[in-house]
Amino acid sequence: MKRTTIVLVLLAAGTALFAQNYAGIPDRFFSYIEKGETDEAINFLYSTNDWVSAGSDQVVNLKAQLSQLKALAGDYRYRELLVEEKAGTRYAHLIYLVGYDRQPVRFELRFYKPGNQWRFQGVSFDTSITDEIEKLANQKLLGR
Repeated sequence: MKRTTIVLVLLAAGTALFAQNYAGIPDRFFSYIEKGETDEAINFLYSTNDWVSAGSDQVVNLKAQLSQLKALAGDYRYRELLVEEKAGTRYAHLIYLVGYDRQPVRFELRFYKPGNQWRFQGVSFDTSITDEIEKLANQKLLGR
């Protein structure tokens, strides 16, 4: 009886973990980024949500900025999830530290689950994360 209970608990935990992968969207997005396929990465994100337009000027600008990232930051090296902030069970804001040869870059991905499936809600990236970490470190130093 105890063995059956343990197996059921482990299966339930595994199912809960699988549900938190946001339909695999972050993994697939970053696999495109890792291969240098930045336009494909953005196209994929926008393909997961019929309510956002992949042809808008904002998306065209996003693609242009992302395609220039390698020239500015170097080759992709890794990604690390820093923050997973959820609002209830249907909205999530993920912040990744993405390592490139020259410097780290912060990527923020937002997801929404209106029904049974997670979908992309928004993306942004910037290089100011090191400045913000420096400010936090100095605040700790000063006891604030």
